[in-house]
Amino acid sequence: MEKLTEQVKQLAKHQGAVLVGVAPVERFDPIPPVRDAAPRGHHPKDFLPEARSVISIAQPILNPVLDAPAVLADIEMEMIPDHVKYPYLEMFYNRVGHVVHDYMLEFIGQVVGQYLMSQGYQAMIFPTTGLHPRMEGFTDIELWEGPAQEGLEKFSPFRYTYGPFSHRHAATRAGLGEFGYNNVVLTPQFGPRQRFNSIITDAELVPDPLIAEPICLRDRCRLCLKACIMECITLRDDPDVIDYRSIGQDDRDRIFIDTPAKTDPTLCRRRREGRPHSPIRGDCIRVCPIPTLPKRMPERLSGIVWDWQAGEY
Repeated sequence: MEKLTEQVKQLAKHQGAVLVGVAPVERFDPIPPVRDAAPRGHHPKDFLPEARSVISIAQPILNPVLDAPAVLADIEMEMIPDHVKYPYLEMFYNRVGHVVHDYMLEFIGQVVGQYLMSQGYQAMIFPTTGLHPRMEGFTDIELWEGPAQEGLEKFSPFRYTYGPFSHRHAATRAGLGEFGYNNVVLTPQFGPRQRFNSIITDAELVPDPLIAEPICLRDRCRLCLKACIMECITLRDDPDVIDYRSIGQDDRDRIFIDTPAKTDPTLCRRRREGRPHSPIRGDCIRVCPIPTLPKRMPERLSGIVWDWQAGEY
């Protein structure tokens, strides 16, 4: 078991994963005190009934990849017309801060899955990001984004598309990190600046310990909440926010292997409808001081951080 675990981890890292952790499948069952449970159709055993382990892999988002597009938004770009600049920078950030990782992490999952298969085990892999299928006769709003106006209550209430499997929850259960107030997993090495994928297998691998100390600064910080201009993030101690991951108001000292927050990504995406010069997406990650405060920020975020530091110290 130890030898196979080490071989799998080394293979994943050799193919480009920077962080690798293992969770036993039991960690996806209800865990006190919250007694949360994965939704039906999204538990590891829904994909592989004999599942025994979940391997979580991650690649960091390079710091300038996250920071530079936001800073460039405040600068006149000689070769990019002003009316094109924001969608151009959004696409730039998405390509090198998301799409690259999506393909690479899926490739790593396939290579690890092939190796496990060669050793006599089964493996299930996933897309890195959520799925967004189209259906003839329905708009995206009707399918996924919930009521846009009165009279559309018959359409989906979800407001965003779910992935088949939650790589963030797998990462916390594999000991790679914990959720922060921004509803993103923070790791000691990269804070919120990485992307994850997962491999489910029937191989019994050596599990990694859960994070033992909080990573998110919680109420001592809240920079991510202050940075979100659309107020897309809501802490789950709000009585209006109830779902299977809700936590109690006195539960903030425990490690957040389940998220303490809820995000409305549809609201985030629509910020340009009323704010054509709104910040480049990602400020709730960009401003996070874990593991250290970023060295380069747009003026708006610098002001928020300065105010926080003045109040903190």
